[in-house]
Amino acid sequence: MFTNKLASNRGHDAKTVVEASTLFLRPGNANHPNILATLKASRSLPGLRDWLLDYARLLGFYGARYIHAGNFWSNEPDASPHHPLRFLSTSPRDADDVDDWLVRDPCATQARTAFVPFAYSTRTKGGLDPIQRIWLENERMRGVSAGVIVPIQDSIHGAAYISLFGNDETGSREMAERCGADLAFAAAHFHAKAKQFVPLADWVPRLSTRELQVLRLASMGYTYAQSGEALGLSEKAVDYHLRNASDKLGASSKLRAVVLAFAHGLATF
Repeated sequence: MFTNKLASNRGHDAKTVVEASTLFLRPGNANHPNILATLKASRSLPGLRDWLLDYARLLGFYGARYIHAGNFWSNEPDASPHHPLRFLSTSPRDADDVDDWLVRDPCATQARTAFVPFAYSTRTKGGLDPIQRIWLENERMRGVSAGVIVPIQDSIHGAAYISLFGNDETGSREMAERCGADLAFAAAHFHAKAKQFVPLADWVPRLSTRELQVLRLASMGYTYAQSGEALGLSEKAVDYHLRNASDKLGASSKLRAVVLAFAHGLATF
């Protein structure tokens, strides 16, 4: 997908890969627009997957995963989400782990609050849950020993991250330290595309067009009367659609329904 010159960096030692990647990803470099232009030209889920694989291999990794964790709202302080809103991997082996990915991946918690890329290792550490230890062991069995997490902080639809996985701990650390800004720049563009073409998970409620419309107006402070006037509906109809949306989202109030709709990426401004 990218030029042969870019792809030729595969297989080089860590220092060479980092230096080459910094050069090729630096804004203003002649090859930088090629990477983003190829991403912008992607118009399908397979196209995004191909781009992600080529991008990961360009940087010297085996492959990559895109995880849209989203926002999470709960009254339970110890509660944690198991399922991402969106998930895309260059490896078909990840399909069985998608449902509880945010529990399995030890990097998920840090990625939700981080603002800069960071390296990780699949070596077992203390303080991990058994399911995370098993996940790390499975990664090592596949030949994955390290990688880089590129967090994406989406203030509306919640955090996401790209996980680049490979077998070079030193190279991963240097990549995160020296190419962090460039990685984050590309990841933000990918996230914007992914929200268009990577489907929401099956567990996310599906709202009708009317339900989304009344929720969007409610988020803007519209009263039932104002929403009805804007949409050509009666106040009772507005209330009906808001109640339906609240029931689907499991929300106890209109305010919480609005929050959950935006948190799940169902509604946008």
